[in-house]
Parts: sequence; C-alpha cells; structure tokens
Amino acid sequence: MISAEGLARRMPSTRELLKTHPEDRPLVVQLFGANPESLARAAVQAEEAGADALDINMGCPVKKVVQTGAGAALLKDLKRAEAVIRAVRKAVSLPLTIKIRLGWKEGEAVYRTLALMAEGQGVEALILHPRYALQGFRGSADWSAVAELKGSLKIPVIGSGDIVTPEQALKRKEETGCDGVMIGRQALRTPWIFTQIREMEERGTYSIPHIQGRREWLFSHWQWVDGHYTGQAQVQALRRFLFILTRGLPGSGAFRQRTAMAKTPDTLKELFHEYFDSLGRME
Repeated sequence: MISAEGLARRMPSTRELLKTHPEDRPLVVQLFGANPESLARAAVQAEEAGADALDINMGCPVKKVVQTGAGAALLKDLKRAEAVIRAVRKAVSLPLTIKIRLGWKEGEAVYRTLALMAEGQGVEALILHPRYALQGFRGSADWSAVAELKGSLKIPVIGSGDIVTPEQALKRKEETGCDGVMIGRQALRTPWIFTQIREMEERGTYSIPHIQGRREWLFSHWQWVDGHYTGQAQVQALRRFLFILTRGLPGSGAFRQRTAMAKTPDTLKELFHEYFDSLGRME
C-alpha cells in the first residue's frame, strides 16, 4: 500500500517501498490517493518499477488516509472514485483491480453501484471487504455481499475479511462462489497460511510449523531486515515483526516486554535466541 502522492512527488522514502524481491511474483502494487492525476503518475512509476498489476485502495478506514480523501473516503464520493479509476486505466495497460468496502457507514451501501461502475471502466477484478468503513475491523464481515457481487459481475470477485485459518478460506470460497480470498492481518501472524491453504486444497490437511521451523522462518526474515535497514529503523523493524510473529507462543508476553526495552539489534538477537532456546526445551 503506497501513497500515490508520495510517488507522484518522487519522494525517496515512498520510492523505497517499490523495491521488491525477484520471488515476489506476480507482484501487485496497491496505491492510495484521491487526486486522479497523481494516481495516474504513480501508476506509471509502479509499472516502470516492474509491477505485474495495480490495485487502487478504496477501503482503508485509517484516519490519516481518509482525512486526505483517499481510501474509504472515496466511498463517499463516487464521482471522484470514477475519475480515479478512469485516470489510472488510461495511464497504464497493466491489469487493474480495486479494493472496496460496503460503504462509508451502515445504511449507505454503495458497493453495488461502485462495482458496476468499475467494471464498466475496465477494472479487471474487484476485492470486497464486506464491512462498512466506520466499522473498522469490528463485528463480522458479511460474506453474503461477496456472493451477491459474484452473481452480478462478469469480472472476478475476491472476498476479504476474517480469514484466519485454511478451513475458513476454502469454506468462504465454496459458500460464495467467489474467485479467490484475500488474507490481510492474519498473513502477518501466520505467514505460512498460504502454503497451508494450498496443502488443504491438494490433500485435505495441512502442516503446522513446529518451534524450530518457526524459528528458522523468523530468522530468515531477520536476515532480510538486517540487509535492508540500519540504526534505529532496523531496531523498530525487528521489534515489529517479533511482536507480531510470536503472539500465541508460550511466554510470548514476557518476551515482548523485554523486546520493547531492547535498544540494539544485538540485544534483540540475544533475546530472540534465548527465547527460542527455551521453547525448544519445552517441546
């Protein structure tokens, strides 16, 4: 998720977000913004940087995003949303998708109108998170809306919201007839969920990473962070992924408290190995 304004103004910190890895294919760059011209310029830059497809975020409810008129704020201004789609579609030939919510608030559902308009403007697929923007992530996602869109659109429909297990992913896909499911926050907590879904599809069961496997995965990501960040930014990046990816493990609360106090990567690495050594002795 990259700021179109940041790319349009060629801000180095935003351009940095376009850096990727050869294994990240197919690569979709998601843009957010409210200015059609800026989004068009950003789309061109994403295409030049090697994106295989583009997505326009029209569903993010975060305050600092909607205050600029971007993200879910576009659900309140369908004329601007249409202008954004038209500008990006004209600027690039890459496959284009949009990610939306039901509407800004309950009683103001616009997803049907927006979806049909997007299809008419040449959008190749649509992702629906079936909550209202003001809900944030509260309550439950209404997947019946995903099934409804699938029945009314010719383009592929992808559902998003509340998928935390492989079983849920396959169940939602079967129930709604949608073309795919999108996994958001859970991908940070259990990044192996995508492999698990493939395994579930192929053989009806899936493997669960043991402690050593999780340790190896975490440390491989650690090495990536080590090669891409320096100084305090490295400490913050390491803390962030350690906080997320150790949730639910024994003693993780105390580990995170100690991690929050660490000031250097070396201290974090020492705490990391001490913690996983202790988990290994518990197996």
